[in-house]
Amino acid sequence: MKVSFDFDGTVATKKGYELAQQYIQQNNQVYIITRRRKEFNDPVLNVAKSLGIPRNRVIFTNGEMKWKTILKLGIELHIDNNPEELKLIEENTNAKTILFR
Repeated sequence: MKVSFDFDGTVATKKGYELAQQYIQQNNQVYIITRRRKEFNDPVLNVAKSLGIPRNRVIFTNGEMKWKTILKLGIELHIDNNPEELKLIEENTNAKTILFR
């Protein structure tokens, strides 16, 4: 299954990092999709590297809402702490969503 995580407030937290590890251990294809700009990518890439997520599965939307990227990549599940993002993903894609708290 293709699973994506938001970065800030989600996979950047200890709980989110551990959840991503669980999805990876279950042989899911895990992505990080963040609205950050590519210029501010070191923290994101460092977390991805420590999780074993390849660079080509780390997506920077440069401020754009994530639903278009999720649709394009065929993501099946997205985990995020932003209810507005999740609402747009649910309205515009077939992906399931989880509100991360």
